Amino acid sequence: MWTSKFWLVLGAAAFILLAGVLVGTFLKSPGSYEALQYFDRDFLNQAAAYQRIATFALVAKQLLMWGFLIVLAAVIGTSPSTRLPLSLLPAAGYIALIVFALSLLTFPLDYFRGFVLEHRFGLSQQAFGAWMADYAKSFSISFVLTVFALLGLYLLMIRFPGKWWPIAGVFVLFFMVLSAYLYPLIVDPLFYNFRTLENEELRLGILQMADEAGIKVEEVLVADASRRTNKVNAYFAGLGRTKRIVVYDNLLNRFTPEETLAVIAHEMGHWKHSHIPKGMFLSAAGIFLGLFILQKLLDGMGVGTGPQVLALALLFFTFFSFVSLPFQNALSRSFERQADREALYLTGGDASTFVTLEQNLARANLAEVDPHPFVKLVLYTHPPVLERIELALREAEKYGL
Repeated sequence: MWTSKFWLVLGAAAFILLAGVLVGTFLKSPGSYEALQYFDRDFLNQAAAYQRIATFALVAKQLLMWGFLIVLAAVIGTSPSTRLPLSLLPAAGYIALIVFALSLLTFPLDYFRGFVLEHRFGLSQQAFGAWMADYAKSFSISFVLTVFALLGLYLLMIRFPGKWWPIAGVFVLFFMVLSAYLYPLIVDPLFYNFRTLENEELRLGILQMADEAGIKVEEVLVADASRRTNKVNAYFAGLGRTKRIVVYDNLLNRFTPEETLAVIAHEMGHWKHSHIPKGMFLSAAGIFLGLFILQKLLDGMGVGTGPQVLALALLFFTFFSFVSLPFQNALSRSFERQADREALYLTGGDASTFVTLEQNLARANLAEVDPHPFVKLVLYTHPPVLERIELALREAEKYGL
């Protein structure tokens, strides 16, 4: 049967990618000649050690999730009663139980990765109670959204057999747009306190860059990230009236104004080139494809609309999303390179500042600056540090900046 072969190929592809990431992470030497041109060996060794442990935790979590869902789907499929559809409340309880059990199973790895490892390498000073409070918030949001999403999908399967996938895709697209709009207003404030950027010189520099880029900056906000982490970051969020650029207070406190402007210019590059709506559109296309394949797969298996279909749907999406990572991240890296080029132009082609910024960001975040190509292919949403440095130098030379 073609469905068995499809599951075998999809599962094998996921496991091969995961194994390749693990092998690539441990095989790559951290002290390449190119990396030593910009970083000392002690930093490179420390960053490699941090990334290797983090990757091992990621691999372990994926294996636990896949193993749990494979066993669940197999066990449920042995009972004839699993072909009978569930009513609303039993379906909601069943889904909630699966999601909670999966979260409980992976919690030790989340704790190790998010708390133990960050403290071990000096990247966090957050107390355990505060970390648990943040984890509880994240879990609650994820739990509610996942249960409602799976319940909605299941009800569509029952109500529109054989025709549910395009309807589900439309709902997912609507939710993506709505969540992108509301995230800065509802979710972000649960984790950070925000204030308007007060540095007048920096604010004027930002407004000048915005004029040159031909965009209107709605807000530049400062997040109090320093009470949680020593890492440095900035990001662009929101749609329409909720658009804003957010910078960590760590960035303002530890980096020069020129470096800070370069970071914000990068976020403006995302804004100018409409990367959020473009990314959402392409993600929606991938979701429609995934839902279509899932319907064909379930129809081919003849599993009906019983509870087994939920375990199979979860297993499919965990495999499908991981196998699609190389394609998703290739797109993300292209967006990041475009934003880097825009940042270089907006800051007057100051490649030396860009190089220093990348060095300081790597040190602050213990980033592996030159990862194994396969690890980059699968996991990296941004070009590695050395690639970003080389891009800045190449673009500056090419255009005489």
